[in-house]
Amino acid sequence: MASAVRAADGRIITGLNVYHFTGGPCAELVAIGAAAAQGAYDLTAIVAVGDGGRGIVPPCGRCRQVLLDYFPGIRVLLGSGEHVRAVPVRDLLPESYVWADHQS
Repeated sequence: MASAVRAADGRIITGLNVYHFTGGPCAELVAIGAAAAQGAYDLTAIVAVGDGGRGIVPPCGRCRQVLLDYFPGIRVLLGSGEHVRAVPVRDLLPESYVWADHQS
């Protein structure tokens, strides 16, 4: 899988999940890390796509939580074909635990 994030300044930063049977980070987390390494901390949108014709792939639960915790205003691209839409990450985790609410 591959992922791309859009920074508030318009930059597009990408990440790639190199699958291994021992696990590893999702493409979304790799893209977030690449953005941070490039000084892009205000991310506005994210999308992940799969190979083999899978198209847009929604984020897993861990990625949804990380996105909500670090980028509560980010929009996640979902859907396929003419039905691609940008959804606020909060819509993907209704009534979720918000890590920032428990920080001093």
